[in-house]
Amino acid sequence: MRLEPDRRTITLPVIGALRSRENTRRVERHLTKGNAHLFSMTLSERWGRLFVSVNYAVRTKVISPSGKAPSKPDVRAGTDLGMRNLATVADTEGDVTIFPNPAPLRASLTERRAAGRELSRRIPGSRGHRAAKAKLARLDRRCVHLRLESHHQLTRWLVDTYGENVIEDLDLAAMKRSMGRRAFRRSVSDAALGQVRPMAVYKAERFGSRLTVADRWFPSSQIHHDCGCKLIAEHKLDKMLTCAMTGEAVDRDTNAALNLRDWPEHASCGSVGATVPYVSSSVGSNGDGGSDAQTTAHLGSGRQTGTPVPAVRGEARTEPSDGRGTPQGVHPR
Repeated sequence: MRLEPDRRTITLPVIGALRSRENTRRVERHLTKGNAHLFSMTLSERWGRLFVSVNYAVRTKVISPSGKAPSKPDVRAGTDLGMRNLATVADTEGDVTIFPNPAPLRASLTERRAAGRELSRRIPGSRGHRAAKAKLARLDRRCVHLRLESHHQLTRWLVDTYGENVIEDLDLAAMKRSMGRRAFRRSVSDAALGQVRPMAVYKAERFGSRLTVADRWFPSSQIHHDCGCKLIAEHKLDKMLTCAMTGEAVDRDTNAALNLRDWPEHASCGSVGATVPYVSSSVGSNGDGGSDAQTTAHLGSGRQTGTPVPAVRGEARTEPSDGRGTPQGVHPR
């Protein structure tokens, strides 16, 4: 398997040489200079097209603070991800920036329904059936590319602007289960919020920014940032919440971004403990985290105790033993 010097030909085992519509210069020049090592190539079919996925390792230069540093290295920002707006960013200078959610699937639902009806009326195997199927695949491809572009723009702006960013750890599967209606579950999938954190991790490490991931159970949108009381909502998905003490109407997304910005100092207003900051520089080679255990800060007493953290997919669990071969906290039946 190799990339040919003409930068248009890809040679795969058994299959042979394939002509690429996209220029392979970005990968081929690293292989030619010896800066990269090629591991594997995978040929797959998607949207009616053939794609070759190249898995390789390349030596990357980590940009130090003395080089290209963020424009505001001493400013901390909290980012709240959502479905109404893709992200609401609040920094320590008092600025609040809102990134709109493109929602490409919702925007193309009318065209998708028309394309689906057209496809159902065609005879399978005919030229019209292939054309209708390609039209539907083109809409899917456009949705995927619009999501990726918006997420790349958001994460790159965060690491280029702020020296420290605080984002939230979301349980998207639980969010979809709690939505109830199919349209609401579809909005969670359309936003694809799970792509933001992996992008922010490797970009923060590469460009010298510090990344902190708040505890998943920290109720950032339910605690009033000003007084610390619990906000009241008539419905679960209300945008404006009401303060129980002052009766003030509070924007849910902006309030959550402010709480994340001041985390963990402001997290003491809640009853839920928050884990220590997750720093991108401690990320291991797999990019999912450096250790299997973190420290939980008991904000009321100021004590710190070691508590196991759920293992990431593909990561081994290692827990302290009590001397009898049984991990602490696990009782044999």
